[in-house]
Amino acid sequence: MNEAAPVREQPPSRSSQVLIFCAAFVAYAYFHQGGGWNQNARFAMVRAMAEEQVFAIDDFLVYSVAPDKSDPVLIRQHVRNGDFSGSEGPRRLAWTGSQWDLHPVNGVEPEGRRKALSLETNAASGDVAFFNGHFHPNKPPGSAFLALPGYALIYGIERAAGVNPDNWWVLTCNEWLTSVFSAGLVSALGCVLFLRSASMLAPGQPRAALAATLAFAFGTMFFPYATLLFDQNLTATALLAAFYLILRARRGLAGLPAAWVAGLLAGIAAITNYIAAPAVAMLGIYLLAREPSRPPEDAARRLRSLATFALGVAGPFALICAYGQICFHNPFALNTNFMDPLFKEQSGGFLGMFALPNPYVGLVLLVSPYRGIFYTSPVLLLGVHGWLRLPKTLSAEKWLFAFVFGLFFVVNMCFNGYHGGFCSEPRYLGPAVPFLALPMVFGFMRFPKISIVLSVLSIFIQLLITAVDVESPVGVGSLAMIDSRPDWEYSPLTEYTLPIFWSGHAWPILNRLVDEYLKGEEDSSDSGERSQLMEGIRRSEREPFLLATFRGPVSVNPVGAYEGSFYHLFEPFSAQTRWSSFNAGEFLFPESRLSLLPLLAVCGVLIFLAWRRV
Repeated sequence: MNEAAPVREQPPSRSSQVLIFCAAFVAYAYFHQGGGWNQNARFAMVRAMAEEQVFAIDDFLVYSVAPDKSDPVLIRQHVRNGDFSGSEGPRRLAWTGSQWDLHPVNGVEPEGRRKALSLETNAASGDVAFFNGHFHPNKPPGSAFLALPGYALIYGIERAAGVNPDNWWVLTCNEWLTSVFSAGLVSALGCVLFLRSASMLAPGQPRAALAATLAFAFGTMFFPYATLLFDQNLTATALLAAFYLILRARRGLAGLPAAWVAGLLAGIAAITNYIAAPAVAMLGIYLLAREPSRPPEDAARRLRSLATFALGVAGPFALICAYGQICFHNPFALNTNFMDPLFKEQSGGFLGMFALPNPYVGLVLLVSPYRGIFYTSPVLLLGVHGWLRLPKTLSAEKWLFAFVFGLFFVVNMCFNGYHGGFCSEPRYLGPAVPFLALPMVFGFMRFPKISIVLSVLSIFIQLLITAVDVESPVGVGSLAMIDSRPDWEYSPLTEYTLPIFWSGHAWPILNRLVDEYLKGEEDSSDSGERSQLMEGIRRSEREPFLLATFRGPVSVNPVGAYEGSFYHLFEPFSAQTRWSSFNAGEFLFPESRLSLLPLLAVCGVLIFLAWRRV
């Protein structure tokens, strides 16, 4: 029997795709979020591969400055088996225990003049693994591999021009541009893939598909994490691309090459985020399932496609095995096996980090002000509605979406660090956001007016988070926590992001910190000490509240690409800490809300033109 004719594809116009890509890329490239453990560890590996052709980050982990801090060139310490010779004598890096006790990373207590030094507060990142005398990121290597081409080009140009990459400003800009040409670029491509996928799920509804794409691109955590060298968006886009190619193959619009590329992309997702591995298997099952519009006799074709898909997955799998063998002498070793013991619970659990699913955590991840995905992106409620109303012809897609989101959700419920550290949203759900958001197209079709309201609200929230500080310390960092306060009561959005953008300080949490500080004193509310403390906060004094130095209205993060803690190398409000994070508009309007106007103008025009093309 002859195969049925392929389903006719109705892709969005090429011009609208280009305009959406440009709008997303401009927005994602506009922001530099500053340093932090996560991105600094990945960037250190990128530098190591580009500059020394090694995976170990020993020479890109510890930075120091000239005694008078006048030289803009940072000094990179050459760490060997955890040891280096600093300006104050020989030092040995050590993990910091729960009682603030130091445990040398190489297991040997220092002798003589050599002193133990906390790695977490003195290195560029605490997100590291240590094996056989060498440091590596405690992250899957996929994100660093994807960021390597962009940095290699940047480094090559700078080397030819005689630019020193260890200059603090060059280093800051290099981390920004490396993120732009990896996470930013890939995320912008992801928006185009989302638009094409939504158009295929709901043919004949181009405006609903475009509206859903805009809500996804700017109204979910996909926006802020497109501005960071994290793995969330890289994994999400790789999985989305694999889904799109398989969808086309299932409908007879693509052949075996598409299945191979889908497998390659799915494999890249798995080596970028290990949790994505089961999703890769599910994509293979989805490829094997029969498409209702295709004849049942095409089983042989589907089996060939599955074999080709597996062949594509084999490439990244071989790469991660080679990486494991080189770095850890075991092709199946995980970086997390050799990371800081502080990250693992002493009571056990799978890999020292995972226990049974916690229903409380599930509620926090869904609806709480602390980490609720629907709290910061209410537009995703349309995705839930759309998923429930998916037509029977999309039953395979319905189960795939449920599995991918459910996978990341359940794993996050089991994780001892479910909160994701310094952040404002449930970032570990990031790779699954496209699969929760794709059904939004049906929500936009059913409730256009409500959809617009939810989209505007979500975009406003995500823009504020991105403009102020994606890595909020509220409820996680000791500088922004209240004793015995349950985590679900914290609200990074209303206690940190909004007040900083509006008034320059995180007054809600600072007021609580003042109350905590004065607890037990008689008439503390009327005391002169309270007035002095409040005045000190207004002057952004460092003591006794470090959070007072986080001064808005935009680009708050003071941590540099070269440090893992606050003000380790430079003082608050120095040029270095002020420009650790920034947006492109601040070159015209420094430390001003006006810095967002160029972004709004450019993206507004591009989105308007894309809408007119539909």
